[in-house]
Amino acid sequence: MLSALLRFELYYHFRQITFKVTALLFLLLGMLCVHGHFGGNAIHANAPYVVTYLTGFLSLFTIFVSSLFCANVILRDQTYKMEQLLFTTAIQKPAYFIVRFTGLLLTVFLTISLCTLGIGLGACFADSDRLGPFHPIFFLQPLLIFGLPNVLFVSTVIFCTAVLSRSAKAIYTAGVLLYVLYSIAAILGNSPLFASSSLKTGTPDILPLLTDPFGLAIFLGDTRQWSDLQRNEQLYPLRGLLLQNRLIWGSFSLLLLFVTYSAYAFRLRFAKVRKVADKQPTGITAIPYSARNTMVGGAAYYWQCFLAQWKLETAQVFKHIPFLVMLALWIFVYAIELKDTLINGAYGVQFYPFTSIIIETLRSVKPAMLLIIFYTAEIVSRERSVNIQGLLYSTPVRNSIMWAAKCASLVILIATLIAANIGIGIGLQLSKGYYHFELSRYSTLFYYSGLPLLLFAVLALFIQTLAGNKYLGMVLNMFVAVLIIFGRRIGLEHYLFRYATTPDMDYSDMNGFGNYAPAFNWYMLYWLSFALLLAMLSINRWQRSAHIRIGFRLRRIWLLPISLFLVCGSYIYYKTNIESSYRNATATLDWRLNYERQYRAIANLPQPVITSVRTTVDIYPGSNSYHVKGTYTLHNETESDIATVWLGVDPQVNTCRFFLPDATQKSFDPVFKQSRYELKRPLLPGQAIQLQFDMTVIRSGFTPLDKENTVVSNGSYIELEKYVPFLGYNDRFEVSDSITRRKHGMPSYVALLSTDSNYHRINYEATISVPAGQQVVTIGQLQNNWQEKGRSYFHYKTVTPVNFMFALSAGEYAVKREQYKGINYAVYYHPAHTANINAMLQAMKDAIDYGTTHFSAYPHQTLTLAEIPQYKGAATAYPGVIFSAENLNFKSNFSDSNTINYAYGTTVHEVAHQWWANLLTPADQPGRAFLTETLAQYTEAMVLEQHGGRPLMRKYLRNDNHLYFAMRGPNEVEQPLAAAIDQSAVCYQKGTLAMYALKETLGEECVNHALQQLLRQHAWPGQKAIAQDLLTILRTNASPQEIKTINDWLTKTYIYAQEINVLSCQQQSNGQYKLTVAVKVIKQDLQTDKEIVPDDDIDIAVFDKKQQDWHRNTNPVYLKKHHFSKTNSVLTILTDQAPKTVVIDPYCYLPDPVQENNTKEL
Repeated sequence: MLSALLRFELYYHFRQITFKVTALLFLLLGMLCVHGHFGGNAIHANAPYVVTYLTGFLSLFTIFVSSLFCANVILRDQTYKMEQLLFTTAIQKPAYFIVRFTGLLLTVFLTISLCTLGIGLGACFADSDRLGPFHPIFFLQPLLIFGLPNVLFVSTVIFCTAVLSRSAKAIYTAGVLLYVLYSIAAILGNSPLFASSSLKTGTPDILPLLTDPFGLAIFLGDTRQWSDLQRNEQLYPLRGLLLQNRLIWGSFSLLLLFVTYSAYAFRLRFAKVRKVADKQPTGITAIPYSARNTMVGGAAYYWQCFLAQWKLETAQVFKHIPFLVMLALWIFVYAIELKDTLINGAYGVQFYPFTSIIIETLRSVKPAMLLIIFYTAEIVSRERSVNIQGLLYSTPVRNSIMWAAKCASLVILIATLIAANIGIGIGLQLSKGYYHFELSRYSTLFYYSGLPLLLFAVLALFIQTLAGNKYLGMVLNMFVAVLIIFGRRIGLEHYLFRYATTPDMDYSDMNGFGNYAPAFNWYMLYWLSFALLLAMLSINRWQRSAHIRIGFRLRRIWLLPISLFLVCGSYIYYKTNIESSYRNATATLDWRLNYERQYRAIANLPQPVITSVRTTVDIYPGSNSYHVKGTYTLHNETESDIATVWLGVDPQVNTCRFFLPDATQKSFDPVFKQSRYELKRPLLPGQAIQLQFDMTVIRSGFTPLDKENTVVSNGSYIELEKYVPFLGYNDRFEVSDSITRRKHGMPSYVALLSTDSNYHRINYEATISVPAGQQVVTIGQLQNNWQEKGRSYFHYKTVTPVNFMFALSAGEYAVKREQYKGINYAVYYHPAHTANINAMLQAMKDAIDYGTTHFSAYPHQTLTLAEIPQYKGAATAYPGVIFSAENLNFKSNFSDSNTINYAYGTTVHEVAHQWWANLLTPADQPGRAFLTETLAQYTEAMVLEQHGGRPLMRKYLRNDNHLYFAMRGPNEVEQPLAAAIDQSAVCYQKGTLAMYALKETLGEECVNHALQQLLRQHAWPGQKAIAQDLLTILRTNASPQEIKTINDWLTKTYIYAQEINVLSCQQQSNGQYKLTVAVKVIKQDLQTDKEIVPDDDIDIAVFDKKQQDWHRNTNPVYLKKHHFSKTNSVLTILTDQAPKTVVIDPYCYLPDPVQENNTKEL
């Protein structure tokens, strides 16, 4: 009997149109997702890593599938009033419970299995170089250790909710609860699925990893550093934390089933009837007759109908416990996410609760789409579900009234969610003692977050109406939501084809949403007109209608949204494709590859060099554009005549005209904006000519955001040297990825390195105009400023020649100035951002003091720091000027003295570039970044140590240690520090560790003396330095052991795995303590991927305090280097004070991915 019932149950599931459509969509979803290059371009499309990643990730969607199938099938007896008959049959409670649950479990598992099958089928269509061997185990194992346990957990929670509540709304609430549970675990567990997780320092606790019911945080965390070979060939094993996680949630599922079975009553439920006290009859009151208006027409009638229906629909949404539970869950998860953003941001930085940060965090409300899908299905099918549709639709109420009332109830739902978010933000601000709420800014969320959701609600109503079946409509709506969110991944890049989606928007205190607000308005108007068409179709197809009837009367009404749709679409197309030369990702890649194919041959042709730049720059925030007139002085510094001059401009430049005297333009390539000029008389060695140019750049919100080229109402920032004309070939357009190059028939990438070791500096002069009320910051000294015709003009000029670098910013700045030791300091900042001004000013002075004392004199008379809007990045340095992003440096909260002040540290780093990049510019050779970024990192560390004390360096270096392993590319062979070209984790994070280790080994004075020598020998106007020059200086007068240390850090790629354990601790008769510890040191060479025998001096420290009691003044009571020449060692340490904590590598400068093993408490 049980098998017969199960076959019937599965048959019932399988013949549902909802199941058929869901199964097909999951199969297609698997086929599409496999083309997303998960894990990197070198990873096979059918690699076990990809299959495991996608199986685990797509199992999240089984929350929706289980909710759908459960509401549709498990509750069918109640829906179709068959419970009375069911409970009179021979079916008993065990059989009913087992069959219903097993049917749901197998059906949902089949959908995720089809998804995995789709991954395999989709891989068959991938390029041959992205295909690895097909092994069934690559697909079966992920399905069994991720797919099945996840489906078991989800199905159990949904099923148990269904049988206990017998309510579809309770099922949807349980689905939302599961999503919330995963989101919380992912946030607390620092899941790589969440943005900027790699920038968060520290290892997450085990508890959040175990509380992730889907196991994704564990998998992604453990495989973050897997190599290409591992990802292509290695299955993720079921052991350790993952095994514990699977056992915990599997046991929970079985326990929940048992509890639910025990509590479930296999019988009819009867509504409780409240007793009403009998009322004594009262006297009859005569009601006088009055005439009633029976006219069923007119505005007043329709308004009353709308209000009545709207109140009914809204009550059906809000006056139920499931909605209140979902609202509470919504508030809970967004509060956690917001708190995590403010308190545990990138690099562990905390932020003041500025309204702008909260708005940026809360603006994206994509999870609301799930609630819209659920409630759209409920309100559209509400009348049919209680069998009153015949009665209701026999009334004279128009379809448009019914549709508008239901849509209005969804508007209230959306507004409630956004209002809840606003309440979360204000509540968090109150809890932090921040009372500047800026309610007008909060209110913008109703527009920028609410309007896209409203448009999606209109689409969901249309689909639900068109589908006719409640659950089929939900499936189709979910599929559409996935397309909207992940459309870019499958090739839907142009926003004209991405419903209710706009270009990414960043919020800044300086200019709000900047130039993207007008673009948002146009896109919303475009999609709103389309939504009006959908609304009219929905109304015309409302459920009382059998077919669509578009009569002549409606055609004139339809003309308005159609016309508006076409007009808005045409305008957007013009702004995006014609004015801004739009290219999707494929077209951009083709452009770069073709540029290299066509023009790399001219890379080594002799060309003049630019020795002088004069520009007139006019910035027009109103039109998001700027205009540049400029003059280059071109010198022939080669030993041969130059007869041909190649000129080009960046693709972002809209128009550019050249004037080169005594020259003829022989060719112009409009695709690559490359021009070739033939000089009438060749330019002889030592001779000079002048080139004039006139260019316009438009940076509207319809173009992709380029943080280095923005024109906004307040806070424009332009790295102008990247967009003015260049001579010859521009190698920054090249594609370096080896897989991409091979796929497109390109040879292996070889960086275009110059052998020229001469400095080519320029004299720079600029006159910049901006709207009145704004100020301009750029390189050089301000010569003059004046007002003319409603605009402000600023004339800057360099005193000494500088590198070809001249960015500018313009905004409504407040200014703080100081003079210190003959240097003029200035900070230009947004008036509301005063918290860190003093710290940054002090950092500027401290950095110059350190550099002047230990390296050489500061090369300028002024040092200026200017705030720019928060996009990406932290800061950037130009000669005598630093441009600093608002969030990390101006909104961060470093009031706790035990935390690292990254605003101070970042400023020191950028000041250090006045020596390491500007005064000393390395040759364009491997190791270039070592002489710029690494030495700036070293200077930052030394000034921080001088400012905050050595104990604080433990946290600073530990963060860099963590970030090095989090950010290093697992899919590339690591380059030695002295030969690194483009590996930022090596040049920044590992560079800090290396230079600190050399400082600890050689001494700070010795390292600084070497850097001082490097500057004397290779700073301008000498010959440019290469990394080998510094190596040679460091090795001079060093001992053999010190030379080995220098080589290990700068020419090798070693990492460590260290562990220390306490064997015993005894107090001696003389009062000392004898501590015996076991130490394990594993040393690995990343280039050979093999372990080598250690031969290192490593610090061992003992503290008289527990680790939790350490603060910035905590120093060890014992600190000594011990030599380790084998993997396992036993040491005996004597201390005068009772040891509480023993640490190997206490200042964390040895690269070690698991720092937790380095510390043991007694």
